[in-house]
Amino acid sequence: MPDSPQRRFFVDTVTLCNFALCGRFGLLLDRYGASLCVTEQVRVELAAGHAAGYVGLEAVEEALAGGSILPAEPMQTAEYALFAELLRTLGAGEASCIALARHRGGVVVTDDRTARRRCSELRIPVTGTIGVLKALCVDHTLSAQEADAVVGRMVEIGFYSPIRRISDLL
Repeated sequence: MPDSPQRRFFVDTVTLCNFALCGRFGLLLDRYGASLCVTEQVRVELAAGHAAGYVGLEAVEEALAGGSILPAEPMQTAEYALFAELLRTLGAGEASCIALARHRGGVVVTDDRTARRRCSELRIPVTGTIGVLKALCVDHTLSAQEADAVVGRMVEIGFYSPIRRISDLL
């Protein structure tokens, strides 16, 4: 259950991939459901990943097609201005998530260090893969051992994480 039913969680490509590629995308759906928003820029990045052969990413597109998660509404002028500014130091997916969360009162879900720093500077709430896994433990969706196994699988498929055991955070 998300922290606030009206709050939107703008999720970047890497975070979506972490869950989808290890076969655990359902965890994001269980916790956040239709509070998850995917920007058009993130969708383009996901499509490129799928075209490159990353099996598992179709779970995100299926969730979008089925209405389980929401595509973000197109950017307005002020959002686009911030997006364009952020492109100087961030990829399009992270920049779009930050721009929309800033103007729409949402939370950014990213593991990108630069994006997280910009969120802090702009006073935008931010979390990431580890934060989501910890929240899943706190709300008893996952046991600490299950969360440790999920992060372990994510690391095996390429996720860089300074945290290897969610159980150490609880």
